[in-house]
Amino acid sequence: MSTEHKRTELIVGTFLLIGLMFIAAMIVIFGRKGAGDGYPITVEFPNASGLVKGCDVKISGAKVGNVIAAPKLIGKSYAVAASLVIRKGVQIPRGATFVIGTNGVLGDSFVDVIPPLEFAPADFILPGDTVAGSRASGLDELTAKGGKMIDTMNEEVLRKVNAELDELHTAMKSINERLLTDKNLKNLEETFASLKTSAAGFAQTSKDLDAVVAKTSEAVDATKTTLKSVDGVATDVRLAVGDFRKVTDSANTLIKKATTGDGTLGTLISDKQAAANLTALIANLRRSGVLFYKDRPLSAPPVSTPPPRSRTR
Repeated sequence: MSTEHKRTELIVGTFLLIGLMFIAAMIVIFGRKGAGDGYPITVEFPNASGLVKGCDVKISGAKVGNVIAAPKLIGKSYAVAASLVIRKGVQIPRGATFVIGTNGVLGDSFVDVIPPLEFAPADFILPGDTVAGSRASGLDELTAKGGKMIDTMNEEVLRKVNAELDELHTAMKSINERLLTDKNLKNLEETFASLKTSAAGFAQTSKDLDAVVAKTSEAVDATKTTLKSVDGVATDVRLAVGDFRKVTDSANTLIKKATTGDGTLGTLISDKQAAANLTALIANLRRSGVLFYKDRPLSAPPVSTPPPRSRTR
């Protein structure tokens, strides 16, 4: 390594050491200045877990001081006292609440000062006063309370379960002593036997009922067939009645025409001359026959006609 390179490293190291010393001196100076520029107060907490030296003191989210000493026990009360320094010019009303809070779930602890809603204009906490503080419900306290609640609930549940089991045991013992006796068991067996016999009888009855239902179905089918035959006879009767009505209508029409003189029969009934001519025609046909027919009046004596010769082959 060359001499010039070693000199450069030495100069850089020297400047770095001087810078670190300057930063440390500034931290000490400003730390003392901040502690000396405020006024001290003491806050007693029932539990100051997580609160250490250097934690912030805030009012409405704004930093107004620091914790200058770690909390210490107070006598035999198991309470702790924390020394705070409040910046000059910041006056805290008497009656304000000092609460230990945390920034987020796993953040640093700080002292949150909550002023009262109403306070006297000139009544403030003076330097050296001791005030009471409290602690907000954080994750640790919630976990501890939850554990205690779970333990309490478990004990209560176990106690109730044990009581229910005792009652169930007593009930089962009473059932065994009162119900499950030899006499009751025998009666129960007889009951099951009776139920079995009744079931067998019901099965036989069901079979008989099936036969009755089958016969009833056959009777219904026969009745349907008979009804069909009756329907056919009724149809024939209806047709015969219709034909009779037609004949009756024809006879009524013929009688009506004969009465009024319409048609051949009406003419014969109403016209006497036509009736006499028809009578003469019939008489002449009887006397002479069709071949030897002669028109003779009805008053003339009848002429004997030789009987017809039989033709023999």
